[in-house]
Amino acid sequence: MQFSHALLVLSGMVLMAMVHFLFFPRTGHIWNVFSSSEKSAVQDVHGKEPAPRWGRLEYVPLALDRPDDYFTNAMERPVEPRWVLRNRSQQQISQLFDSLNLTEPARSFFLDPKNWEQVADKFQIKPPPDMVVNIPSEARGKLYTELATFPENVPQRIPFTFRTNGFEEWFSECGLTREKIDLVRKLTYTKSENLCFADASVFGQLSTPEETTCLLKSLWRVSTFMLKIKVDPDTDIDALLKYWGKIGPAQVYRPLLESMSRITNGSSINISYFLPQFARLRLYTYPRADDPYAVREDCFWSSMNFFSETPDNQLFDERAKDQELMNKYMRVKETDRQFGDLLLLLANKEALHMCVYLADDVVFTKNGANTIQPWVLMKIPEMLGVYQRLRPFEIVYYRRKDLSTATGTLMSLR
Repeated sequence: MQFSHALLVLSGMVLMAMVHFLFFPRTGHIWNVFSSSEKSAVQDVHGKEPAPRWGRLEYVPLALDRPDDYFTNAMERPVEPRWVLRNRSQQQISQLFDSLNLTEPARSFFLDPKNWEQVADKFQIKPPPDMVVNIPSEARGKLYTELATFPENVPQRIPFTFRTNGFEEWFSECGLTREKIDLVRKLTYTKSENLCFADASVFGQLSTPEETTCLLKSLWRVSTFMLKIKVDPDTDIDALLKYWGKIGPAQVYRPLLESMSRITNGSSINISYFLPQFARLRLYTYPRADDPYAVREDCFWSSMNFFSETPDNQLFDERAKDQELMNKYMRVKETDRQFGDLLLLLANKEALHMCVYLADDVVFTKNGANTIQPWVLMKIPEMLGVYQRLRPFEIVYYRRKDLSTATGTLMSLR
């Protein structure tokens, strides 16, 4: 197994993709309900479903802002849009634009070969912003799907993505005027049940630097959530601590949990109380700008230091990470996963991503080795969505050997 050198490139892709999934398709307002999704089919004598082993969870959706320092350089000169079509004949390009059923004047512009610049084996098109705005949504989706097949067209390959009926929620407090929000909507298109946006450069050409910065702040919010455990008179404190307290600080909160359980209608405790120091201090934060190691604090370093009181910076080294995984961890079945297990994403036996499983399909993750990726909580389907362009891949779980007495069947490394 090797930890991929391609991660530096992947980090840039993930950087854009991370904002996509607050309104992930088929999940509603992340989950619509603020309760654990994994429930037992067996009910107790009172007709109430037993709590999962990690307790009854409450989710509070959160769009995490990026630090203002990341937006100090206003877009005084927005980048002009540039589309690349590689290994296509003039006839094929004409057929593509003709199939879009464009209206005038966009149709005449895009069908005119004078507006195509041939460079070696590719054609480049630099469309004026008004022509791009006038492309209907359905035609935009078809065109951008074609453009996305070429690596040069990064905005189309990795568009910003929203739930189809989540647009208004995302931009409700962005600070843009209704006219500008309507412009953003006009530039969107639908793909794979998502509402996509790939024309920040076009918006920038038609807007002030301040408006463009405002848009970028909205687009670059990081999707996550706060996670709490409901504690009431029916809560099994022993079972709760058995799950969360195998390692970490959870056991010291028994008096607090027992006190909360005596509250008539119960109360909630943030999951961060149960996280080890490393994760608790970093959750919902960004790497410090003055940290000399910030650009190296990737998903592997973060995951393998999850239980560390002091981070082990030897884990920046690929060989050290391999040895750590081989010597201190054992493979565990997905059905037996528990708090603190490592989730490793593999493609062709190459490590793409690593995060830490908490409970109920929730992971502690840092998606990228750079200073603009925070440590956050995500649901596994949303995390996998970030890496969907790298499918097919395999998900495997590992557990620290000193936790091997925990419930579950351990398997030897392959």
